[in-house]
Amino acid sequence: MKPGKIQGMNHADKGDKFDVDLTVKDGRPEAFDALMIPGGLFNPDVLRVDQNALEFARHFFREHKPVAAICHGPQVLISADLVRGRKMTSWPAIQIDMRNAGARWLDEEVVVDNGLVSSRKPDDIPAFNRKMIEEFAEGRHTAAAAA
Repeated sequence: MKPGKIQGMNHADKGDKFDVDLTVKDGRPEAFDALMIPGGLFNPDVLRVDQNALEFARHFFREHKPVAAICHGPQVLISADLVRGRKMTSWPAIQIDMRNAGARWLDEEVVVDNGLVSSRKPDDIPAFNRKMIEEFAEGRHTAAAAA
């Protein structure tokens, strides 16, 4: 969101700090082939109210590029109005938000819906990574546009 350093988190505990290479505002989504939205409790909550982040995510759906989101990451897609009619999963606590936004929520370790990969929690990361890499390698999915 801002240049400089960002604070990594391990649940609610502070982790390492990292340099920001590129902000969402300065990034050009057309320069990227796929989008992965990480989870955690705090970062998706900040991103979901940033119009630059929402428009960045919308680009990938408009262009049929693969997208992956884990844990609370789908909150960004909810705020961008991109989950309606999509089969997805997420952290269980936001399943009502997912359903209210029109997603078909499933309690599975990984769900793939035409280039959109979603998973519930850190325990699902091995399955999430396998499917994310597979979908990213396939590239554009012609029916991946938001409903």
